[in-house]
Amino acid sequence: MTGNAAPTLGAAYVPFADDDPYPLYARARREEPVFFSPALNAWVVTRYEDVRTVLGNPKAYSLATVPDSLAMLSPAAYEELAKTFSEVPVAIREDAVDEARKRVRTPILRAFSGERAELMRDFVQAQADLLVDRFEKRGRAELMAEFARQLPVRVKAPVLGLDEPDIEAFVTGTSDFMELHSVAAQLSVAEQVDRARKVVSYQRLLDSYALKRRADPREDLFSELVQAMAPGDEPLTTPQRKALVDSMTGLVAAGHFTSTAALGTAVWHLLSHRDQWELLCERPELVDSAIEELVRYDMPLRGLMRRVTKPVSLSGVALGPGDELMIVYQSANRDETVYTRPDELDIRRAGAAEHFGYGHGSRSCVGADLGRMMLRTALVTLTGRLPGLGLAAGREVRCMPGLHKIVRELHVEW
Repeated sequence: MTGNAAPTLGAAYVPFADDDPYPLYARARREEPVFFSPALNAWVVTRYEDVRTVLGNPKAYSLATVPDSLAMLSPAAYEELAKTFSEVPVAIREDAVDEARKRVRTPILRAFSGERAELMRDFVQAQADLLVDRFEKRGRAELMAEFARQLPVRVKAPVLGLDEPDIEAFVTGTSDFMELHSVAAQLSVAEQVDRARKVVSYQRLLDSYALKRRADPREDLFSELVQAMAPGDEPLTTPQRKALVDSMTGLVAAGHFTSTAALGTAVWHLLSHRDQWELLCERPELVDSAIEELVRYDMPLRGLMRRVTKPVSLSGVALGPGDELMIVYQSANRDETVYTRPDELDIRRAGAAEHFGYGHGSRSCVGADLGRMMLRTALVTLTGRLPGLGLAAGREVRCMPGLHKIVRELHVEW
């Protein structure tokens, strides 16, 4: 390599870093659409059609775990986590193959169906208004803590079966879990231990819900989850409690991570593109196309790991059983062979091909309808009630590293 040569794609790629990866993804799509990343020890898939191929064939491309490098914790933090049921804070795991986990998907699909989401429309609006009421007269807010992290938990509270006094504990618990999962490598040992203790407290709360729903089932998703994973009415065993805490943690976190990420990045990008914010304020009927464009423009879930199960080929790269892939949704959603002006945010974009913002095929997001409704309600509420909203001066917007692109803090004023 000469002194002026660009580093290879594999060497230049920093997985899930808090920076702008889009120029590197554009280069990859042109030069090496499937390249090997030593940092991930996996192949990185960047083109739209290749990502669609992988998602459309779950037998050849099995869902894989998050790389260990994304969940590196100190021994002291692992020691704290071992005091409860879940030892490693990883929300995305191997494909579920046991019957109990297969049974879990049915009540989840039912709970977050489009029909159920539609019935929740007025409730979602009421929750959004409640949150805005708290800071509207103040003239400033930190939208991540006061809105984006709050709304997803509050909206799902009656579906999951959360008691009103526990809602705030679930908001902070999922945020602690999210931070430990996303930025562990950036925390000191003392900070890791502190977050681990908070996660342990949160998972003990989840365990108490599992035990209560076994003793006194209700018409809620946690009760259905308990029955699906531990049929009968016998006291829960320790392995069953561990499985339920893992499932509850993943269920709450999955929707929370993605919805929080989508809410934060959507408002951030609209305010950063002032003409788009003002256009939405003037023409609220554009909100549905705005949602699709915002999710396409900066996908809340950066990518997903897959493991190859049989010999396959992607963009001329031969892959075999055991090879791992990172399919990069963010890159696929800006593929210039699919989208015109892919790097521009245009909420009037019409006729665009299907993006991967809510998954694809068998791995489509089970909460897509509710997620869209939350984002729609949030944007209509904020543009309607606070049209003068703007980014606070002198406040840099940074995102957490990790699978989800989550804004750390979003300071706004009006």
